[in-house]
Amino acid sequence: MKRGHIVFFVTLFFLLGIPAHAYADPTSISFLQILFPMLAAVWAMFLIFAKRIRAAVTNFIRKLSGSKTDEPAA
Repeated sequence: MKRGHIVFFVTLFFLLGIPAHAYADPTSISFLQILFPMLAAVWAMFLIFAKRIRAAVTNFIRKLSGSKTDEPAA
């Protein structure tokens, strides 16, 4: 199937949507369903790379203060 056909059918699919007749509570906290997994992913990445992050921040602070940097053995 050519790319043009795919684009046409995807566009047609979105333009000819069928109404759902559903009710979404405007006071719901559905944004938390997106926010919490994102925060969990950021926290997990921090925990995985915590040693490297701490070393980079320490080296950056030492460079700003003018003292010599000690490169950790990797």
